[in-house]
Amino acid sequence: MASCTSQPALGIVMLDTRFPRPPGDIGNPATFDFPVLFSRLDGATVAQVVTGEPLPQALKAAVLDEAHKLVSAGATAITTSCGFLSPLQAELQAALPVPVITSALWLLPRLRQAHGPDARFGIITYDAHKLSAHHVPDDGPLSIEGLVPGCHLHKVIAEDLPDLDLKQAETDAADAARRLCGRTGPLDAVILECTNLPPYREKIAEICGLPLLDIHDAIKTFAFYR
Repeated sequence: MASCTSQPALGIVMLDTRFPRPPGDIGNPATFDFPVLFSRLDGATVAQVVTGEPLPQALKAAVLDEAHKLVSAGATAITTSCGFLSPLQAELQAALPVPVITSALWLLPRLRQAHGPDARFGIITYDAHKLSAHHVPDDGPLSIEGLVPGCHLHKVIAEDLPDLDLKQAETDAADAARRLCGRTGPLDAVILECTNLPPYREKIAEICGLPLLDIHDAIKTFAFYR
């Protein structure tokens, strides 16, 4: 973890992964134009966190512990590297003295307030089969699409592989966007749940032609710039 800083800084609780993180990914410091501090959750794999079941108490405690360390090191806001940590939002915010945003999914209540109860929002996620009401703070109309299991980008994340083909990864993300926007009726906005999708945001936005929001928008809205 980086040493204490007197400047405002975003603290990022990272899963224990080593796969490549191109610019735009929350795990790449070049993504940001302000100071960031990283803390790694030892042993916290994608498989452990990406689940439709409640998160284990030990994992919750570990996330909170790392968040406290980041605050002690100078973090003035806290976020995470995985949208599937969304269920920890209230618990972390209650325990920490700085703003917390666990996931871009926490933009949904604000979107619902702005667009109304009948607005339909799309979510593009790493794993559509595991994302459930347990993670999503919204009970209005939603359409959810995920990466195809076994596609290049999904495989790199799932198996924590050291090499990433950026072009193929963009194609995989674009295919998810086409499936989402091609099978639904009109959508009012699309949220990228997965923090590994923002590197392909421009292509996804081109395909969907809709307002597109991700973890960086959530940080700007709730955590760092307020």
